[in-house]
Amino acid sequence: MNAQELELFLEQNNHIQCFDAEEEQLLCFRNEHLAWYRNNPERKTAITYGKVEEMDADSLLGAINRGLEIENITRITGYFTKVASWNPGKRGELKDRRKFAVN
Repeated sequence: MNAQELELFLEQNNHIQCFDAEEEQLLCFRNEHLAWYRNNPERKTAITYGKVEEMDADSLLGAINRGLEIENITRITGYFTKVASWNPGKRGELKDRRKFAVN
């Protein structure tokens, strides 16, 4: 990925921040959609310029997300649904529910 492709990638993914690291030859990335980055402003993923040049958009996104992008699925009244598709009120109700372990 060259500099122009990286710029296009960042325009298409405006929730990802990119900045130079204090050390030379490193680019740092943060995905503000992921709580792991959002909850601690010091967290970032550093990748060398050489490695970024070898990557395409999908592999760069995978390196930034590092397995942190997880879909939550829940079962309510007999069917499964993705929590990400819920409205904010329904997500709030999910947080308020009491959870029990069945032995």
